[in-house]
Amino acid sequence: MIAAGTIIRHLGGLAGRLGRELWAFSTPQGLLAALLAERERWVLWLPVCLGAGIALYFAWPWPVAPKPLTWMAGLCLPGLAWLFRRHPGWAAAALPTWLMLFGFALVASRADTLAAPVLERRMPAAMLEGRLVLVEPRDNGHRLTIADPRIERLAPEQTPRRVRVTLRQNGEAGGETLLAGQMVRLRAVLAPPPEPSMPGAYDFARAAWFQQLGAVGNALGVVEVLAEAPPEGVWQRAALWLEATRQSLTARILAPIGGAEGAIAAALMTGVRGPIPEDVDDAFRDSGLAHILSISGLHLVLVGGILFASLRGLMALWPWLALHWPVKKIAAIAALIGTAAYMLLSGSALPTQRAFVMVAFGFCAILLDRRAISPRSLALAALFMLLWAPESLLDAGFQMSFAAVACLIAAYEALEARLTRLRSQAGPVKIALLWIGGAMLTSLVAGFGSGLFAAYHFNRFADYALVANLLASPLVSFIVMPLTMAAFALMPLGLEALALIPLGWSIDLLIDLAVWVAGWPGAVAMIPAMPGWALPAIGFGLAWLCLWRRGWRWLGLAPIMLALAMPFIQPRPDLLISSDAGRIALRGLEPDRYHFSSGGARVPPTAFEAESWWRRLGGPELSPWPNVRRGQHGSADGVLRCDDGGCTARLKGWLIAIPRSEATAEADCRHADIVLTNFPLRGRCAAARIVVDRFDVWRRGAHAVYLPERNAGWPRVVTVADERGRKPWVKSISTREASPRRSRPDNNRADQ
Repeated sequence: MIAAGTIIRHLGGLAGRLGRELWAFSTPQGLLAALLAERERWVLWLPVCLGAGIALYFAWPWPVAPKPLTWMAGLCLPGLAWLFRRHPGWAAAALPTWLMLFGFALVASRADTLAAPVLERRMPAAMLEGRLVLVEPRDNGHRLTIADPRIERLAPEQTPRRVRVTLRQNGEAGGETLLAGQMVRLRAVLAPPPEPSMPGAYDFARAAWFQQLGAVGNALGVVEVLAEAPPEGVWQRAALWLEATRQSLTARILAPIGGAEGAIAAALMTGVRGPIPEDVDDAFRDSGLAHILSISGLHLVLVGGILFASLRGLMALWPWLALHWPVKKIAAIAALIGTAAYMLLSGSALPTQRAFVMVAFGFCAILLDRRAISPRSLALAALFMLLWAPESLLDAGFQMSFAAVACLIAAYEALEARLTRLRSQAGPVKIALLWIGGAMLTSLVAGFGSGLFAAYHFNRFADYALVANLLASPLVSFIVMPLTMAAFALMPLGLEALALIPLGWSIDLLIDLAVWVAGWPGAVAMIPAMPGWALPAIGFGLAWLCLWRRGWRWLGLAPIMLALAMPFIQPRPDLLISSDAGRIALRGLEPDRYHFSSGGARVPPTAFEAESWWRRLGGPELSPWPNVRRGQHGSADGVLRCDDGGCTARLKGWLIAIPRSEATAEADCRHADIVLTNFPLRGRCAAARIVVDRFDVWRRGAHAVYLPERNAGWPRVVTVADERGRKPWVKSISTREASPRRSRPDNNRADQ
């Protein structure tokens, strides 16, 4: 009771101090004083302002001409420089606006520069040939990326720069292993990069645009390897050599340890995650350990730290060298080179690049006798990444990685004095307790930062991530990563098996841990999709929380909490129609149950589009669509009724008709409020309030319909085209501007 009272008093005192400090910021004078008191932190907001301009471009719904924007940003720069000389205060106020304009122009110019042909329509079977630039093994085949292809029946100006096809084979052609750099010929079914599966969902076509990926598909038959032709350009040859080296290393890793252990070892060493079995991947994701499989900050920090400490310790064993040479700086240079090599061999994904920039800034700080880890190094890393690849701002790995590091730096910056005092007075037992507490705090803080963005992008939260990371951290830090580095060191001697075999044993323990934690009751909490504005709200709130030092930083929690509350406040769609009108999801009488027209009642559904719907709807219970051929004429809750002519549904007082033929559509159009068909109606359904036919989904993409109660308002229809706006990666179709026929109050229906 005494301890509880003490805790309550401390919390009350903290709340009182915080309230008084926040009240002081409520006036303009107090706000200005707070800003001036933290002027040394202003520089940390430079990447935030630049990122805000980049985000504004992606949210902008209208076409953008990049050249005028670039000229405008360039012409404003001399004026900004003049302001800095004459009126620094005004310049400081104008700089964020200029950075936003520059970020907007930067990403618009990059989108225009990377413009490449995109396949306009599906090609059932086409012969293509080109150069393999990427061979990614998968659990059930390989994924091939082919550059500068030649595709039959396509003119050169219509041919995509890159094509990605999935090969449902073992990655061989006539007994010969496929390698990056080879010229190949194959027949494939090709299609344009897919649009979002529903309004607000992930836009793969946008990501493909910045990769100059103009078509995706599946390979048919075998792949034929053609005569070698050396690529043009030094950089192209270097990139292909590096990719071929990664393939070779992956094969050497998988030779002594196969199965899931070998696949994870390959993911940790060369960044090739494809061979990891789906059930193992799911276990790592559900337990909160998925970040271990993606090479990012944890891995590069461990590699750089182990190299730095080992080399510095070895050189310190020679007294003359330690006294006459700067062994600390020599070790930092060697560790930086080793970390760069590890980044290149692991595929240089965006999280890896971000982590390398942070590690590079840390080692450069050692060379300059400065502090290695600081908020400024994080800001510089973010600024560098956004200037190098502004589109990476929307990458989930980029957001989660920077958020985790920002939260860690902010937390340990606030606790630095207290932790230093505790360490200076601690004995062996206290040191051990501090290490355990530090590991728990690190997992909690990093999990908070990355978990916010994981909840937005993946609609799931691993409830036991803290426990899983506490258990896995010693295994990864002291066994898995040192053995990984030992395997790299032994590869030139051909003795890598000496390290790979025990590495496989340790990874097996890691898999058992992930499966065990993922199997706990309630291991995963599904979260319905957040609105689009929730992402900038989370980002701004987290930046406000981490970048300031004074008490007003806690105001950043307000937009974060608002964004997290929205999935449980905003309505979920009552009706979803896929982009080909071939799949429908209809809400049942129970709020957390949906009827799926395909995919059965599997949870989650197996089809990618249906799985995306299920995830964004918050993981509802699924009911299969009635199957008339099997004698099923209605759903258990009575919402759906089906016969040979189609289905009807009564939901919230609205009558929904889904006819199967034009003959039954004519009758449905006279009585139903909403008519959905997978064939064109060509304007022959004037009586219905909302009509969505094959042409509507072709023009506007997937549809989401929100139904109020019958007498409480009009239905609301949101389409993928409404969410995407007019961007270079959005199909340019003149008829796309036509909206579906919906919610017309002037309809002279007798029952209105």
